[in-house]
Amino acid sequence: MALSDFNKEMYLIITTEVDKKHASKLADLLLREKLIPCVTFKEIESSFWWKGNINQSKEVQLMIKCKKENINNVCNKIAEWHSYEVPEILYFCVSSNKIYHNWVNSICA
Repeated sequence: MALSDFNKEMYLIITTEVDKKHASKLADLLLREKLIPCVTFKEIESSFWWKGNINQSKEVQLMIKCKKENINNVCNKIAEWHSYEVPEILYFCVSSNKIYHNWVNSICA
């Protein structure tokens, strides 16, 4: 494959949830509205400042794939539906191969 076959713009969004139940609920809401085509989950451990103290917690990280046109809507929905008072919502513009990019665009509204 030529490099031009991999130059298809989309977004990768990373957020964390308190547990698998909340992560699955958030993913399901985004999937059912056809805002995203897929999401992956990973159990992680985090250390962070919260209300003046350093905390450690087990969380579930979500890696959400999103077409360019949906990025604002997806981030707004995550903020609205998230279980945390201050949700982590990080997003990156990424490139994918043409076949995957076409699949993402065929799924999303």
